[in-house]
Amino acid sequence: MKQIILTSLLLVAIVPAVAQTADRLEYPLWPLEKGTSLSVYADKAYIRSSPSVKGSIVDSLLPGSQVIVDEVITAAPLTMKGLTAAWLKTHYTTGNKEVKGYVWVGLLALNAITKDGTTFIYGLEKRTVLSETGETLTVRIKALDKDHRILDMKEWTVPGGENARSSESKLLGEMGLDSVKEIFRVNFSGDACGLPTDYYYFGWNGSQLLPLPGKTNTFDAGAFAYTETLIFPKEVGGQPGKVLKLIVTEEYGEDGETVENKTVKKEVYTWDGNKATKQ
Repeated sequence: MKQIILTSLLLVAIVPAVAQTADRLEYPLWPLEKGTSLSVYADKAYIRSSPSVKGSIVDSLLPGSQVIVDEVITAAPLTMKGLTAAWLKTHYTTGNKEVKGYVWVGLLALNAITKDGTTFIYGLEKRTVLSETGETLTVRIKALDKDHRILDMKEWTVPGGENARSSESKLLGEMGLDSVKEIFRVNFSGDACGLPTDYYYFGWNGSQLLPLPGKTNTFDAGAFAYTETLIFPKEVGGQPGKVLKLIVTEEYGEDGETVENKTVKKEVYTWDGNKATKQ
């Protein structure tokens, strides 16, 4: 497995990127194809006249504001809070005026979903190196109203590096949980066998983001499979006021297909309308 080591520069002044390769501009998590619309994640994102912090400020955008990708500028990546990312040449329309400029990718959300007037966005706060082979990413989700005001936010850490080569998010509905209007799910995963895909869940009650039980799935072809499945009250087999987690572990034989060992476990979490407690 190819492992790329980056110098950790946490909560420091802006410095050039080091120990970086062209195909690993921290990280391949943002959808940066030309024409893609991305949302601002930072509390304030400056649009500059050139791809540099020395470029004059053309405009500033609030979280949830959208910009269009014109070009990814890889020649001079920027490192802040341990995160190294490229600059984007971008444009957007405000009022009847088109604005063009450059924005640092680290200020943009990994994804944004809007429903019933509330926008859910999530992005990276910082990267922390724990050892030569380990690192974590601090992730934050924000719920915004239609005027870009932050209603609530929650922060947590996920494994970084090769464990965070892709990320997806979606809304699941209320799934039968009392006081919950919507469930936001986000996952991070690696791009090789044996690396887990970790799922994180948050309930939204209209004013607060409520942490819910998560799950993880790992598969190594011909060796083993580890699968966790969450069952909410509305789903088949679900129970009122509870979140069930089924945990299945399978070990394959020498032929890589026959399951030689299999274990099944179940965890039960009670939901009181505010938090989930493991029984």
